[in-house]
Amino acid sequence: MERAIRVECFQDLVNYRKPSSFLIKESYPLPPYSTVLGMIHVVCGYPRGEFHPMKISIQGMNTGSVSELYTRYSFNLNQKYEEGRHQICIQEPNQTYGMFKGIAYAELICCNDMVLHIVPQEHDFETVFESLQRPCIYPALGRHEDLLDIRKVEIVKLREAETAITNYDIYIPVPNQPAEERLMVNDSDSNADNPEIPVADIGRNSFTVFTLTKEYEITKQGMRRWKKNGGKVKAYYFPHGETIDNVLVDTYDDVVALA
Repeated sequence: MERAIRVECFQDLVNYRKPSSFLIKESYPLPPYSTVLGMIHVVCGYPRGEFHPMKISIQGMNTGSVSELYTRYSFNLNQKYEEGRHQICIQEPNQTYGMFKGIAYAELICCNDMVLHIVPQEHDFETVFESLQRPCIYPALGRHEDLLDIRKVEIVKLREAETAITNYDIYIPVPNQPAEERLMVNDSDSNADNPEIPVADIGRNSFTVFTLTKEYEITKQGMRRWKKNGGKVKAYYFPHGETIDNVLVDTYDDVVALA
């Protein structure tokens, strides 16, 4: 692996919603891979439904989280309006539908300083690099209102290191995943000299493991569905200041754990 696009960015009061949270919108401490991939596709102006594969490393530091109260609307198009039950009536030509209006809570991550490393396919490399420097739309990461402050974009060299210390909290993919989901760069036009990315060794320590979404496909019904192979990635949430073996590092000696 010779080079990657390094992005230094910042967000405040953001929510990277966990799919399993409903009553309270819990947040991941860092954005999942699918969220970052989606942001990159948007700023590059790629057509909707057109997927460009790339490897990503996500790390960052925040100051904690707070809980925000917000107004929640919920409805079912098959639910007829009932006075006294629904707070809002939706008028349609042939029927009326009921909508509920209430309150809910969202967990917001505070002062999130992040470093992203992106390794696109070789023919997409310059497009992604230029688009992150001059995005065609103001980038958002998380909810639509969670704007992303991109502070620096540069190309860095990657090298293998026997031992490194993490400068940020970082997602590190779990190595014992099925072969088709391991961190391999199999594309013939990738900028990797060696097709296999080093498998990081975290030792015998125990850390939180998240199952993070990455790539989806469109079904015949036009619905999004996470791919069976590579759609989700299990990753350790590895803390800063810890030693890790057999990893990639960039020009700044920051650990790079690609997925």
